[in-house]
Amino acid sequence: MKTDTLLISTAMVLLILAAVVSSEQLNQPLFLWFNREAGVLPDIFWANMTFVADTLFAVAVIAIVASRAPHIFNSGFVLLVIGALFVHGLKNLLEIPRPPAVLDLEAFKVIGPVVKNHAFPSGHSFTALATAGLLALNMRSIPATLALLAIALVAAISRAAVGAHWPLDILVGSAAGLLFALIAQKLTNDIWWLQSVGLQRFAAGLMTLACIAMLFHDSRYPGTQLLTISAAALALLALSRYWYTSLYIERKARK
Repeated sequence: MKTDTLLISTAMVLLILAAVVSSEQLNQPLFLWFNREAGVLPDIFWANMTFVADTLFAVAVIAIVASRAPHIFNSGFVLLVIGALFVHGLKNLLEIPRPPAVLDLEAFKVIGPVVKNHAFPSGHSFTALATAGLLALNMRSIPATLALLAIALVAAISRAAVGAHWPLDILVGSAAGLLFALIAQKLTNDIWWLQSVGLQRFAAGLMTLACIAMLFHDSRYPGTQLLTISAAALALLALSRYWYTSLYIERKARK
């Protein structure tokens, strides 16, 4: 099975599940059930998994991989831009309330900040699956893809465990993330100027700034500081290698 076929199939399964949840009115009972059952694992696990789905963490991961495969800077940048437009555009358009705005806070567990607005779709779920999908498309390995999808899906469902999103938000956000990874890859492959070295370095520069900011970032989720700083430091180390190699090769080519 090809990687793109696996990603499309997974997205379709997620959308079918979303349709079932919606048609059977399972959104609220499923959220309450999972939020309760997720308590078997410690809060720090779910807090860190939800940070794995954060945009800054995604940028760090993309930067680490792209430092050895620089073309991923281009497709990663395209994905981040079109993904942000889709997710935030839909959130602002629909204005669907999150669980804390609908349910009594004593009825379920919240880990981290209490957020009440802009539920659909889940941006974290989108980010987790989009990042996994993009990396999988560039590795072309089914076992690696399955591992990435498993981690990303756990990061996505952590949004219900921390009390931030409904199952429907997560399912649709995850499916959209996979599909947008495919779109970003195709756009980058088909449009010549999206493959340029100039865009590559522009994206790498933005990601470098984001990773520097990440060193001082407070996710507002308990116990995530070590993961935040470690990911940022590793990304900056990888980016420094990219910048040295890229600029050194260019300087030698001019001589």
